[in-house]
Amino acid sequence: MTRVLRIELRRSAAPGVGLLLLAVGTAYLGLSNTYTGRWAALAAEHRLGLVLLIPLALAGGAWYGRRERRQRVDELLATTPRPGAQRRLVAAGALAVTVLAAYLLAFAVGAVRVAPDATYLPPGLARTVAVGAVALVAAAWLGLALGRVLPQPVVAPAAAVVAAGAMVAARMYVTGGFGDDLPRAVLLDPILDGADDFSAILGRVHAGQALWLVGLAATAAGLLAAGRRHQVAFALVPALVGGALAVPLLPTGGSMGAYAFDRGAAALVCADGEPRVCVTKVHAVTLPQVVGPARASLAALAKLPDAPTSAVERVERMGPAARESQPAPRAADTLSFPLYFDPSGRLELTGDELRDELIDAGIPWCPSTHPADDDGSLRDDVAHRVARAWLRGAPPARPTMPDMAEFDVMQQRLYRELTALPQDEQLRRVAALRRAAQDCRNGLYPILAGEAAR
Repeated sequence: MTRVLRIELRRSAAPGVGLLLLAVGTAYLGLSNTYTGRWAALAAEHRLGLVLLIPLALAGGAWYGRRERRQRVDELLATTPRPGAQRRLVAAGALAVTVLAAYLLAFAVGAVRVAPDATYLPPGLARTVAVGAVALVAAAWLGLALGRVLPQPVVAPAAAVVAAGAMVAARMYVTGGFGDDLPRAVLLDPILDGADDFSAILGRVHAGQALWLVGLAATAAGLLAAGRRHQVAFALVPALVGGALAVPLLPTGGSMGAYAFDRGAAALVCADGEPRVCVTKVHAVTLPQVVGPARASLAALAKLPDAPTSAVERVERMGPAARESQPAPRAADTLSFPLYFDPSGRLELTGDELRDELIDAGIPWCPSTHPADDDGSLRDDVAHRVARAWLRGAPPARPTMPDMAEFDVMQQRLYRELTALPQDEQLRRVAALRRAAQDCRNGLYPILAGEAAR
């Protein structure tokens, strides 16, 4: 059997299908820059690429499955003593080998970009890759069974178009749904989106998808081996059983319910020395870039009473996973700041820009509770910007939008008035504004302009 499999791998269309999947999978990951230095992001992006790979695997299997009819040897082979099921299962094995190799090699190509800067290996990484691999094998085997039953040339491209359309429609349904209104069964789709750096796919989601996909692959293998109608009916059992076992395991809410907070990714990694500066473990590669600006910002804030004495990255979650509970807030003496990354995975702000951003974080901004027809919100925004500019030691930046001219006049005038005061009075007003901002109170402008004391 091993010898027959080697011959099948050398002389059949299976290597061609694998090479096509490898080329598309590698190109997809190569064109995406969203996962640099982060294993979980690479695995999620690789799984998202199944939108392209599953239709291609289905079409490749369907083309491979019509081999005997295409070469007009199906009737001849039917007269040989070797069972047809054995031939078809060997072909399925060859196809599985090439499909798996293509999927794993594409992941390995992405891993070359991740490994040099990665600082955190999520525990569910192998399961995320494995479930995607099983999905691709199941699609290839279903295509093989389809090509056996319908050996017409149009079937392979039609299968790819239908599969792609169905997957896009499923994505639109899931992303357009609302929370718990989505049924559990939508998570049978192996393509998950909405993860962030601090999210991990739930183990029950991995288990449910694996049960369903293994059942689907077993059904495809059964259809390949089936020679009679009752065997075809029996071949459907694994998919039905797999789905019946999988759905109760899956959470409700679609992608919103598929993730849990990854506390390992959010664990802190701190720089040597004082003051204390820490970032999360998943972003530890950025610590050398952050520590200098963070300590400079702490030095700028030190002029205020009760100033923060340490700086720690704040966990900010986005997408569906953001509804999970957030970590506990930092202590009052800690400057909490988020890190933002550009599409290539690098810090958006570095050096002096990052320092100024961290100084600004020392005076938090809360959503306004002013009435919609009250200009107090605009005035408070002006005061907030002026106080931050005072901490940085430079006038507030001028807005670039033409309709912000009045706003700019207000903030420049308030800044000049503030800096013309004695140093002690400047410090008193900015400190009072900071306390009010920390309590999310309105009325920041009168505090900084000295109107509150009148």
